[in-house]
This record gives sequence, C-alpha cells and structure tokens, in this order.
Amino acid sequence: MSYKFIIKIAPLITLVSLCTLFIGCKKANHRTIAVSDPLEKSQIIRLTIDSKYLDKPVPYIVYLPKGYGDGREYPVWYGLHGFSMNETMWIDNGVAEAADELIDSGEIEPLIMVFPYVKDASLKEIEADLKDDGKLDERNVDKFISKELIPYIDSQYFTITSQDGRFIGGFSMGGMIALRIAFHHTDLFTKVGGYSAGVLSNDYSDRQLEKWLFPNDDVDEIDDVAAFAKEKGFINLNIYLDAGNSNDPFTVGLESLYEALKLRNIKSEFMIYDGGHSLQTDLIKDYLKFYTGT
Repeated sequence: MSYKFIIKIAPLITLVSLCTLFIGCKKANHRTIAVSDPLEKSQIIRLTIDSKYLDKPVPYIVYLPKGYGDGREYPVWYGLHGFSMNETMWIDNGVAEAADELIDSGEIEPLIMVFPYVKDASLKEIEADLKDDGKLDERNVDKFISKELIPYIDSQYFTITSQDGRFIGGFSMGGMIALRIAFHHTDLFTKVGGYSAGVLSNDYSDRQLEKWLFPNDDVDEIDDVAAFAKEKGFINLNIYLDAGNSNDPFTVGLESLYEALKLRNIKSEFMIYDGGHSLQTDLIKDYLKFYTGT
C-alpha cells in the first residue's frame, strides 16, 4: 500500500470534520468532532502547529489506525527523524505499512503515530543561552514537544493521556532528542527508543549520564547513582537502543550508555545490527512491537 500526504475524503467522516482531511489545516479535532463510523482504513494527515518556543509553524504528520473512532482511546508514539531529514522520514520508510500489517495480524495494539519536524539547537543558540545566565536551559525543541505538541495532540485526538500510553523514539539526532526528553520528562513517557541515537559522548561511566542531563548541577556530589535515578523517575522508563557494527560513530557511546543504564537499574536493552549509521527499515516492525506489542 502506498501513502500520500493527503487522505481521501470518505463518506464515513462527517461533513463537519472535512477540515481535518486537508494538508495545512491547523486544527484537526477528532476528539470533539464526531466520526460517524470507525475508520475502515488507516489514514495519514499532514498538519502544522504554531509554536511559541520555536517561533514558527511546525509541520507534523499524524497516522490514525484502522478502527479509529470506535470510542477507544489509543496509545501514541512520537517518532523523530534524523539530521538533514524531515517529518516524512518514517512514512517514507514504510512505518505506516508496517503498522497496518502488525495491527491486522494482532501483533501490536492499534496506535496513533505522530511525526513532527525537529531540529536541535545550534552552537550559536547554545552560546546565546549560556550568555544569559551562564546556565543551559532546556532546548526549545524539547519544550515544543513536551509543552506544546503533546498537549495539543491529546486535546485533538482520542489518545491515552497517561504516561502508560505515550512513547517517544527517534533515529540519529532524533534518537538523542527522544532520550533527552524522556529523561527530563519521566512523567510523560514509559518507553523510549534510540536508533543509532546521536549521543554526545563515548563515555557514560561514573556520573557522565547525570552531567549530560543536568549540566547546571554539581552531580559529582551524588553518592548513589541508582538511588538518584530512582528519585528522578528514570526507573519508570523502558529504553531500547541499537547501533551498527560497522561505520557507526555512535556505537561505542550507546554501548557505554547501556552499561550506565543497567548500573542505575533502568530497564533497557541494546542491540547491535549488521550495518552502519542508517535507519534500519527491516527493524521497523520490531521497533513498533517494542511500543505496543501484544
């Protein structure tokens, strides 16, 4: 099945909800606008949201599973793309077809998927942030996802609004952003995936994990990293990491991160695949099973 970024108008959608079917419509409201019958096929919608943190309209794509509109609330996975890519990356690489197949076979629970355009802070932005008060603030893209996009999606679609029904993951740059957001907002997510995630260090021994996440704090004073992880809610997360066995610049760092997670009693797994630093399309079904596998 091939997908386009505009979904077909079908009689099963009420007339008042036709706004949600067009590219560029900013206020899709499936939670408050009635759907006369559950969707007979999954649908993909391309939209934008105005962000005060990023100071611009941000494009994003929503995947609604077959059956959406049946009165249930659905879990949501936020999938982030790599550097030099955009919000279409996951769709272009077959995630919708993979989800359709797994849902039809009963291998995963139906889920909503959201793919926003993301871009991490530039060196110039980081330097400007430091000049303000000498401290590093939470990145604007992180604030956009946690404070704007997620509340908006929850208000517009039939989502499970508790952390048990919300996941985040990404490839390369997107994987690093996903990990960072999940660690800083353990009340929002239960599962996070980092696919050849662009981690910033090759060494997460000692207290390097805490130094990454809390650069303004004196983390050398932490006596027990496992107790600190429990205090911060890190143990509420379930983390999946992978990396390539050849020409992947992040393999060493991700393996070190995995060892750090185990030391802190954080539920995690790490897989090395054959290949380099690229999205492994043959693993996309496994990624989806990690989030809502039955």
